Amino acid sequence: MNLKCIIAGLVVAAFALVAAGGETAPTQPAKRKASVVIFDFVSEDPNLGKAVAQNVRMRLARHEEYFVLDRLSSQEISKPLGADAEANRVVEMMQGWAGCNVGLCGTVRKDGKGITADVRCIDLRGSGRGGWSKRLSDETERAGGLIARQIVEQITGRPEWVPPQYGDEPEPKDFGKPLNVNGGFEQGRTGWQRPDNAASFLEKGPPGRGMVLRIRTDLARDPWLEYYRNIRLGLADPDKPPKIARDTGYGSVAGLEGVHFNSDWIDATPGQRYWLLADVAKAGGTPKVFVKGFIDWSAHADGLPELSMVQLKLTPQAFAKLPPERRKAIIAADARSHPERYRRESYRWYLNCRGEKDWTHYAAPFPPRGGLPKNVQWLQIQVYAYWPPGTYYFDNVHLYKDPRQTKPLPEASARTDSFDTSRERTRPKDPNGAAPGTHSPATP
Repeated sequence: MNLKCIIAGLVVAAFALVAAGGETAPTQPAKRKASVVIFDFVSEDPNLGKAVAQNVRMRLARHEEYFVLDRLSSQEISKPLGADAEANRVVEMMQGWAGCNVGLCGTVRKDGKGITADVRCIDLRGSGRGGWSKRLSDETERAGGLIARQIVEQITGRPEWVPPQYGDEPEPKDFGKPLNVNGGFEQGRTGWQRPDNAASFLEKGPPGRGMVLRIRTDLARDPWLEYYRNIRLGLADPDKPPKIARDTGYGSVAGLEGVHFNSDWIDATPGQRYWLLADVAKAGGTPKVFVKGFIDWSAHADGLPELSMVQLKLTPQAFAKLPPERRKAIIAADARSHPERYRRESYRWYLNCRGEKDWTHYAAPFPPRGGLPKNVQWLQIQVYAYWPPGTYYFDNVHLYKDPRQTKPLPEASARTDSFDTSRERTRPKDPNGAAPGTHSPATP
């Protein structure tokens, strides 16, 4: 018996001791905590069986009432075991080496475009030997993951949580006034950044549409990045764009950064729920329309943005040589003059524009659960296109408050400890002592 198996057995024993309340025996027999070993499944492609088994381990481990033996320990106990494995041998490994009272083995095979899995569960928690055998199939792109979900549902006896999906809620018919300005681009660049006329364009759309946003991603990356930076620093004129070579390789704009086109700032309302709408036409791929939340980070800045450095005629080396108090004073003055340069991202959600190539309408609410987090002060819409290299069109990009909402919603926390958020770690403390999520009178 190797060291990892011994340790695994001790961990399971420790769980049993804690569940039993230490040295004091309960008056009524407590239900035994399920300690589960999931052996790698047998398949012609060894990686397929291992992947499905690991997916089951990870899903089941999210349930607090189950202790799941890790992958490496399970693999050291046995090679992959099929659904037809000899039961007594499996029980011997479960009890003697794994120290577990529930064991899973299975056989996975590709069935045309889908996957079929024969799964056997041996359950020793009762007075006798229990369990079940099931054949599960799926033909979708995520067949392995969905079969793993079905296996976990069979083990737990209840449906798995399914995250909110597009189309769960019907799109409201009357939204009222949009929160962003000029979502239809009829007023040119009003409410949006200035197009660079190399990767982003505002132009007349096809019949039936007015102005639209066109984005190209089939450009040579380095010349475009240099041109875009020069625009930001005031060294290039978007009305006189350079000729940038076409590039459809992995080193193109499409294959790396992609192209963002940003809206003006929008005041955020914590606890609010929103709807984002967009009409999109594309050559392929899955462009996105992001909504990003931002927070004032000026009180914590320890350097100057590049644009501020250029405008103040400072080099990074010269700035670094200044006394600390002088640096702080320069940063504070710059933040008062240009507060938008000191905003940092604290929230992100996007409208995934998959599907048809022709003009298609997309709409979805966010946050998917609960209301907007309390640490978001401003929102910004960021239209984004990337792979594959080509041309993408956008129109009627509108942000609305959810007309069905009647009161602020609490922020929805992570569902399990396995999905911790970093929100409190990134939320800056108010320099004037205000509690997180509030602002003192001296704070913007």
